[in-house]
Order: sequence, then C-alpha cells, then structure tokens
Amino acid sequence: MMLSRQQVRLARWATVSSLFTVLVALNGVFVRATGAGAGCGRSWPFCYDSLLPPTLTWHTVVEYGHRILSALAFALVAYTFWLARKAYSPRHPVRQSATAALALMITETLAGASLVIFDWVVHNLTWGRVVIMGVHLTITHALVAAVALTAWFAHRPQVTWKPLEPGMRRAFWVGFFLLWATAVLGAETALNEVVDHWQALGALPPEYEGPARFVRAIVWVHIVFGVTLTLYLTWVTRRWKDLAGPARMWKTVVVWGAWLQLALGAFNWWVVRMTATVQMAHLLLGYVLWIGWWYLFLERQTESGKAVAAGSAPKRTRVYGEVNP
Repeated sequence: MMLSRQQVRLARWATVSSLFTVLVALNGVFVRATGAGAGCGRSWPFCYDSLLPPTLTWHTVVEYGHRILSALAFALVAYTFWLARKAYSPRHPVRQSATAALALMITETLAGASLVIFDWVVHNLTWGRVVIMGVHLTITHALVAAVALTAWFAHRPQVTWKPLEPGMRRAFWVGFFLLWATAVLGAETALNEVVDHWQALGALPPEYEGPARFVRAIVWVHIVFGVTLTLYLTWVTRRWKDLAGPARMWKTVVVWGAWLQLALGAFNWWVVRMTATVQMAHLLLGYVLWIGWWYLFLERQTESGKAVAAGSAPKRTRVYGEVNP
C-alpha cells in the first residue's frame, strides 16, 4: 500500500515523537542522578515562580532544561495525535495508540509535577517518594510503548494479522510482566543513592529508616528479576525457530540486548556504583528491550512474521486499514 502524503508525514512525526520521548526519559534519570531535581525549588511549571529562572546554577539549568525538553515532547505527542485524527478513523490502531500516548503524556506530566510539588526529589526518602518512583516508571513505560506503537502502526497502516498460538501469546505476556517488574525494581534500587548520602553524613533521619531498609532489600530482588528476565527471554525466543523478516531481527535485538543489559547492570552496581552516565545507558538498553519486545510481538502476528511451510493451510486473518477520506 502506498501511503498518502498525510500518512507519510504522520509516520515521520510519530517516529520523531517516539525517539524524543525516550530522550526525555533518559534526561529525567540525569536530573535525578545529578541531584538537580530541586533546581527550580518547589515551583511548577515555572522555575522559582518565574517563567525564566532568576538565577542560573548548575542544578537550575539541568532541571529547567528537562522541563523544556518535556514540553517539546508533549507538543510532539499532541501534534502526532492531531495528525492521526486527520488521517485515520477512530477505530484504527494508529488513532487509538496516538490517543493513548496523549492521555499518558498528560498523566506523566502530572506525575512529574507531583515529584516537585511534594519535594520527592534529591535527598528525600519518604514512603511517598518510594511509591511515586514505581508509579512514575510505570507511566513512563506505558507512554514509551504507546508512542512506539503509534510509529509502528503509522508505517504499516494496513496490517494483515495472524492469531498467535495460545502458548506463544502467554509467553509474550510473561515477558511484558518481567520487563515491567524489573524496570520498576530498578527505579526503586536507584534510591540507594539517597541512602548512601545520609549514611555518609553519619545517620539516616528516623522517618527514613523504614524506606531505607526497603530499598536496600529491593537490590537483591532486582538482581533476581534481572537474571530471570535475561534467561527467560533467551530461552523462550530460542524455541521460536520459524520467525522471519523483521520479527527475526527484533528477536536478535531482544536476546543480545538482554545479556548486555545484565552485564551493564552488574557493572553499574559493583564497579562504578551508579554514575549518571552508566545509569542512563542502563535505562536506554531497558527501553530498547521494552520496545523491541513490543515490536517482536506485533511483527510475529503479521503475514511476514512467520516462515510458512509449503502446503500449510492459512489461518484466519484480520486486516486493519480504515482511513479517513
């Protein structure tokens, strides 16, 4: 199918939106790892109650820069949604994923604002921050998935689906759960930086002792989940020997990405101890795995995602292809 000029523009901007959303998520890690979360005080969306920062310290530049990038990401997602509304009917996957992306971007913006307003940044280690870290990570992963799916469907607006075998569908959803759980545990593990800070000063404030014990214990749970995830993705994909086309490529990305992610995680914790650069690389690989698993899931259901044996009977298919006139 030849895409119209409008559809080509949508596909291009959806891809840019997807990449930029990941960039903003990585920049958020940089803000936290550099301790710049309070760079604009407890003022949001302005900086110290001003449109432009009254002073330019390093932390203010980092935090204010993150807010500018976040605003640009919001604009990109909103523009992609507007293009999708013009090009596709409400029931088309491009339109649905673009709508989900915009809703999640709004939710993500509010979650980010709560971190600042409630002072859940820098050296705060209350239970509120522990909870919001997991919530924030979950919303971000859902947002990244939504914008990535918008880009995938925009490039392939007429897809012929082949239903997955029950066992394979179950395997994919187990993979989604392990990827999400490992990422959430990793976000909680990162709070050990705050524990290290207070212990370096001599002692934790009494109200932080409970959360500190929790995030210390989470480290080993995160490690167990990380190893389990890597072994599971390797084992389950090795059984899928009939993949073809892009599905085979994404299988390779997932397997090699999982092992590299595990190695980088070990390096991050035991060698360099949570530097901002390594944390950002660790998270980037996490998003590559997350998007790669979604793309493998989608590609496996397309006509080109499975090598069909000669003489085999075709399975029932379903085509999405409604476009606005």
